[in-house]
Amino acid sequence: MANKKNENFRDEEYFDISEKIMRLSDELSEDIILTNIGDQLEGKVDLFTDKINYVTLFRNKYSYITPENSFYDKNYIRTALLKVTELVGRLLKDKYGVSLGTDLDFYFPDEYLKDMETMYEFFFIRHFDNMVDYFSNQLESRRGEFIERYESIIQNEEHSKDVFVQNAKRKFKDFGDVIVMHFINEIISDIREYSPSAYVLFDSIVNGDSSEEYNTRMATLLENYGNKVVFEGDKDTFAKYMSVLDDQEVRNELRNEVLMRYLETAEITEEA
Repeated sequence: MANKKNENFRDEEYFDISEKIMRLSDELSEDIILTNIGDQLEGKVDLFTDKINYVTLFRNKYSYITPENSFYDKNYIRTALLKVTELVGRLLKDKYGVSLGTDLDFYFPDEYLKDMETMYEFFFIRHFDNMVDYFSNQLESRRGEFIERYESIIQNEEHSKDVFVQNAKRKFKDFGDVIVMHFINEIISDIREYSPSAYVLFDSIVNGDSSEEYNTRMATLLENYGNKVVFEGDKDTFAKYMSVLDDQEVRNELRNEVLMRYLETAEITEEA
């Protein structure tokens, strides 16, 4: 009879643990989150769909569960945390050559998730937007250099008699704007090849809007380069981040976005 009671107790304990784990799995949704993270980071850049930061989603769920919850299980939660952060860390390293410089064992879990969330947001979610910001800022700050470089070339018959150049000369007050518009593809290539340093690239992006939350958080990681954030190689990481422009659709969209932003400040002649 005693053995039967012990078996019943073990069965009840087993079902209690199973039910707790199922509840935790439902609350954390880590399997769904893992699948979506894999789909995002292993796929092509999607220009026209808003991306969800699944690390933020997981972090919110993780923070919500506390020891006060009846279904709390410390070991299961840590295992789920490891599964998510290890996948994100591996895929970010493969895709961009970046990683956090300190292991989870030497972090508070909440801080580790926050830094991983920052990395995921900055490098992946905002990849295209960051590129637009970088190329636009470079064009603005180095405008005179580009105009000087292409001013003599546009005088060549091939360019000077181009119908679009002729129309632009009548439309824009500043001939420099005509030069920039006509040679925007070449200028984008010049910017891509200029100073191939990941640190300089990312530092330039975060300083473009230093008051924005994720830029502020990324700036802190960069300030602790080698500890908080690590690049496999400064030039290699730069090349990986820029490689998105090898996709012609992405490059065309970047060119259009940069040009539209530039032309917002261009002066039009009264005749136009």
